Amino acid sequence: MNIWRIMVLSCLTVLVLSGCAISIDEPDPQADPEGEQARTEQDMKQDEQQTENEEKTSKNVLTQIYEHFFEPSPEDLGKIDDNNAKQLHYLALGDSLTAGVGDEYSKDGYVGRLTDSLIAWPSISDVEVDNRGKRGRRSDQLLKLVEKGHYDEELQKAQLISITMGGNDVMKIVRNDLFNLKRNAFDKELRAYKKRYSKIIEGIREKNPTVPLLLIGFYNPFSIVTNEANEFDSIITEWNKVIEDIAKKDNNACYVSVEDLFDSNKELVYHTDFFHPNAKGYDKMNERIIKAMEKCNMEQIVNKEIGYEE
Repeated sequence: MNIWRIMVLSCLTVLVLSGCAISIDEPDPQADPEGEQARTEQDMKQDEQQTENEEKTSKNVLTQIYEHFFEPSPEDLGKIDDNNAKQLHYLALGDSLTAGVGDEYSKDGYVGRLTDSLIAWPSISDVEVDNRGKRGRRSDQLLKLVEKGHYDEELQKAQLISITMGGNDVMKIVRNDLFNLKRNAFDKELRAYKKRYSKIIEGIREKNPTVPLLLIGFYNPFSIVTNEANEFDSIITEWNKVIEDIAKKDNNACYVSVEDLFDSNKELVYHTDFFHPNAKGYDKMNERIIKAMEKCNMEQIVNKEIGYEE
């Protein structure tokens, strides 16, 4: 505490108290005792009220003095956060969900919305986004990019990474065997998908052992087209379980489930292609991501990654 603040507070306290002090005069021997007793009850109440008002005034002034000199204002707290906050390097990998396809507001889907949410954190002053999402991308394609070192610099620099991957792997089976779909085709591809996804995470960890990972699941877009397509629900659930299990094995990874957000279009969450989310759908995705991050304690993990100390 600065000595000048103590001196100022002491001086002001003395002035305030002296201005509101109650003086007690010595009795006048020539005063009429009967006249003194003749004071009405109303006069006494007025005196008591005046004394109470003076005491409140004194306390209010002292409180204002204390808050002015010692209590930080919201603006001061904001300045403290701004001084300590740091830039976050956010790398987004994946398919059309990461690319934001279907977002009629052109806010980069969940990536843009998540960026806005992260900037609100006191530890983050700004978010540098590197969005590498591409429509139609599959896990085998992303794995090749990682293994060939295509993202080496980006991975090393990243302080947060999100991944959406799997929907196009499933769609490849659908397109190849549209008129002869069999469950074992999905089961076989699921085993290969698990290996590829695991290798993608391993490749990321080779370049960046501690970066926080958001592993986002996917959904069954056929659920709103026809009831007969509901058999895909269990398939999508199994594929998402692979992502969830991989996330559980990594201390700095968080699985985000979005499967239930798009099981119908009652809340109009689909784009006009009835396949990708619209702006509202991406809003809901971002809300789910934030909730998952809170559950996974990701804010603390991110703070540690960027070197922020509260």
